[in-house]
Amino acid sequence: MTTILEIEKLNVSYQGTSILQNINMKVEKGEILGIVGESGSGKSTLLKAMIGLLGDNGRVESGRIRFEQVDLLRISSRELRNIRGAQLGMVFQNPGMSFNPIRKIGAQFLEALKNHGKIDESQATKQILDMFTRLGLREGKRILNSYPFELSGGMNQRVAIALAMILNPQLLLADEPTSALDVTVQAQCVKEMMDLRQHLGTTIIIVTHNMGVVSHMADKVAVMYAGSIVEYGSKADVLNHPKHPYTKALIASIPQIGGTIPKGIPGQPPAFGEVFTGCSFSPRCSLCDNICTHEKPVMHSGENGHAVFCHKCLSEV
Repeated sequence: MTTILEIEKLNVSYQGTSILQNINMKVEKGEILGIVGESGSGKSTLLKAMIGLLGDNGRVESGRIRFEQVDLLRISSRELRNIRGAQLGMVFQNPGMSFNPIRKIGAQFLEALKNHGKIDESQATKQILDMFTRLGLREGKRILNSYPFELSGGMNQRVAIALAMILNPQLLLADEPTSALDVTVQAQCVKEMMDLRQHLGTTIIIVTHNMGVVSHMADKVAVMYAGSIVEYGSKADVLNHPKHPYTKALIASIPQIGGTIPKGIPGQPPAFGEVFTGCSFSPRCSLCDNICTHEKPVMHSGENGHAVFCHKCLSEV
C-alpha cells in the first residue's frame, strides 16, 4: 500500500507547555484510522497540527508531517491553504469553527467550491444539495439561505460534515464528528464517510470517544494518553487483544447492555504539561513498579505492526 500521511517525531507545545511528545505514525491511502483516548490526551491537538491550525499559542517544536510526500511544516501559508479543503478536509468538534457566523451557509459553500475549481453557481448549488440529500439534510435550499446561528447545533454539525466532504478530499480529518448527533443521524453520517472511502478511496482519520464508531469504521486504532501514543495496531488487535493497561482499562470502561456498571479508570488524567520521569500512566496503573516510575517505556512491536509502549506487557506483544 502507498503511504499518504507520515508523522515523524512530532512534538507540539502551547505557550511553552509540552502537549504532544514524539508522535510517530503512518497512514496508508484508503485507510481509516481511529484515534481514541480520554479528554485531554492530545487527540484534537494532533489533528490541528496536521492541518496547520494550532493557533497563535500553539507551536510545533520539532518533527515532520508529510502528506503525499510534502512536508506540511515546511511549506508557505499560501501553499498550505491551497492544500486545505481540496486535498485535506477537516470536521471540527465545534461546528462553529467551520463557519463564518455573519455569512449565509450557501455563500460559504460556494466560496469553497469556487476557490478550488472552475464551477458555475448552478452546478455548485446542485452539488451542494446532492451532498445534503446524501447526509439526510432536508430543506437544502432553506439551509443554504440560513446563517449558522439559525440552525441547531446538530444541524450545524451535519452541514459542517457536508462542507468538509464537498470537495472529495484525499484525506478527511474528523474530530468527534458525530458527538452532537442523535444515534440515527450518527449512523447516516458514518455511512456517508465510509462511502467516500469505498467509492473515492478517501483516507479518514477520526478522533472519537465512541468506541462503537471506531469498531464499525476503523481499520487501525491509535490509543493516546497524556500527549503520546501508547498503543497502535489493527482494529482487531487493539480492540480484541489490547496489551497496554490503559487500553484495557479504556475498553473495560465501556457500558454494556445488561452488564454491570463499569468502575471506570481509577485516578485522574495528568494535567497539561505534567512531566513524568517514567511512564505517564504509572500513577493510575495497577501493574506499576519501580521501572515504570523511573524509565520511559520504549516501543515493543508484535505481529502485524501491533505496537505498545509499556514495560509490563513484553510477554503479551
